[in-house]
Amino acid sequence: MRRLQMGMWHELNRESWERYRTDALNGLEICLYENEARLAELQTFCEERGLRFGVHGPILNGRDGYKLPRLNSPDASERREAMKQVESEAELASRYGADYVLYHYPFYPIFQPPIRKPFAKLPDASVRYGYDRLPRAAFRDISERLFYELAELQRRRKQRILLEHDFFGDYEDIVVDMFARHPDIRLVVDTARLDVTKRAFGGFDPYEWLDKLAPSVYLVHYSNVRYEGDTFKHHLPVREAHDEDDDCGDAYRYLRYLAERNNGFHITFEHNPELVRRDELAAIYARAADACGIPANR
Repeated sequence: MRRLQMGMWHELNRESWERYRTDALNGLEICLYENEARLAELQTFCEERGLRFGVHGPILNGRDGYKLPRLNSPDASERREAMKQVESEAELASRYGADYVLYHYPFYPIFQPPIRKPFAKLPDASVRYGYDRLPRAAFRDISERLFYELAELQRRRKQRILLEHDFFGDYEDIVVDMFARHPDIRLVVDTARLDVTKRAFGGFDPYEWLDKLAPSVYLVHYSNVRYEGDTFKHHLPVREAHDEDDDCGDAYRYLRYLAERNNGFHITFEHNPELVRRDELAAIYARAADACGIPANR
């Protein structure tokens, strides 16, 4: 069954579930839980309500907090540490019945100036790779090894592993090719990051990109962006009023476009639900479900 999921990071919050859920929601996406006891509590909660959950890595909130593995680091020792983290978290996710565990790719993201629109919230030089540090040929070779190793790990641990696109600069063709060559590894589309990519980097067409990658998509992170000068606000609920607002992203259009090319993906509402009234939130869920042909009442 396809899922519409609520994001619930850090802990199982029953109050938030009751406040923001509707009958349309039948899943959760989690991240950074305190310990395994909290994962066991979540597993029981989901089983009692017929819900499934997925994991946005990291699954546990360790001493480093939200620290994603550097899957495509130019440093081989960092890549080995990244794969150790992924394997450990995949094993844990599998033990507690997660549908998937996801990580960002490329990570660190890859791009360098000149940038069409250098938004202040784009990763700075300390947390991205420029083409000098990770040339095209090296990135292709590292990506090939990464996808192969993740597919093997997925098979060995019996745990689905997804990759969420991050900023890829001029290496778009390599990213597309990796998913085509390794169909066992599925893609997470982030509608907000997709729009920022369109505005920040010249020559990128999100609709052409979705055309190429639609068969690989397993999950959509659904939220919008509002642009304000040289910065933006993200994790916004996708309101109908955004459709004709040039200061907002095109999240709803991306969702509909993808739904015409893939009828099997799930949706995580990766937004702050406190920003809209309860009745509008229900309408946002229903509108997304309708755009994708997902029954809104279960």
